[in-house]
Amino acid sequence: MSQQPERIHKKFHIDRTLMFLLLAMTCVSLLAIYCADPIMATRLQGTYLWAKQGMWYAIGFLMLAFLTRFGSDRLFTGVKIFYWILMVLLAILLVDKYLIDLPDRFIRPVNGTTAWYQIPGLGTFQPSEFMKIVLIIMVANIIHEHNLGKTEMSFASDFQLFWKVGKISVPPLILIFLEPDTGIPLVIIVSILVMLAVSGVRREWVWLGAACLIIGFGGLILMFKFYPNVLSSILGGGYKMRRIYGWLETEKYINTWGNQLYTSLLTIGSSGLTGHGFREVLIRFPEPQTDFIFSVIGQNFGFLGTTSVVALLTTFDLKLISIATKYDQPRERYMVAGMIGMLLFQQLVNMGMITGLFPITGITLPFISYGGSSMLSYMIPLAIVFQMSSENKSRLMH
Repeated sequence: MSQQPERIHKKFHIDRTLMFLLLAMTCVSLLAIYCADPIMATRLQGTYLWAKQGMWYAIGFLMLAFLTRFGSDRLFTGVKIFYWILMVLLAILLVDKYLIDLPDRFIRPVNGTTAWYQIPGLGTFQPSEFMKIVLIIMVANIIHEHNLGKTEMSFASDFQLFWKVGKISVPPLILIFLEPDTGIPLVIIVSILVMLAVSGVRREWVWLGAACLIIGFGGLILMFKFYPNVLSSILGGGYKMRRIYGWLETEKYINTWGNQLYTSLLTIGSSGLTGHGFREVLIRFPEPQTDFIFSVIGQNFGFLGTTSVVALLTTFDLKLISIATKYDQPRERYMVAGMIGMLLFQQLVNMGMITGLFPITGITLPFISYGGSSMLSYMIPLAIVFQMSSENKSRLMH
């Protein structure tokens, strides 16, 4: 196995700008979840989810501090252990769903999906959220090692890389898809494709991927319009097809499949410049603390609030890109590319689905939506990014 160049221990320089952006997203998340409380499901109202999210953020910052001390090299070399632990946990979830009904105090399905372990007194743990991070670290390792041994840029070499990546990514994707969950597999696939696109493969693959994306998206809309029965057969019918109907024929299905999108559009479209007021209840919609947190921000703070959040998230993404482009080791840059692909995809799809640009997929808004597993998982690559920034500053000082 190839080794990274030996690194001399240097003083850690915290990136104050990156930390400020992270703290700002923390505040936005807690405020948005607090504003969502009056329109949550009755069983969740008054449960202080904003305080629980604050607890998860506190744990997350402690985790971030520990991992920056732990060292990025150790994270890259020890990631296989976490991969197999998560594979076992994912397999147990499927055993509970399809074979043996394990006690509800350990595993409890939510909306038909078996994806969470119950942690008494704390909440839930979702292995798939951590698996998506583990995979981008492992794929970064694979790409780096492959490129070190690559002697020519050829289709044969690219196929070897694709095979290596597929061997470790397809098994967990299948397990997660069977939960069933389509949101996280989409996030994982997009992040890996972004990493492969910047890995040094032939440019023909990038153009082919872009063409497939455009044709696939356009074909889905055309098939829905002219051959809905064929599309239903391809998608397997059920809730997937209902989501397409709710997306493309929203007003026709206001009271059923299009209700979520319709209420979201009503909320965003009527909020004006400054919103309807702090914690005002204009209309209720499901999952305001997770999938539709951006609608909550729009309802309470209007155009100024939503624009500020978009600006904050964009600045955060650009900061990550800036750190990666200044770093001198390719392995970490590949990982950041996967992280950026993951974040941008989630941000665009989450905001797009509540404004009608994309169908509703259940993809949350990173660092803003309620959820301990999602936020904690992102602290792992963020620890590596903080170390990258520190090394960039150390190199400039010498």
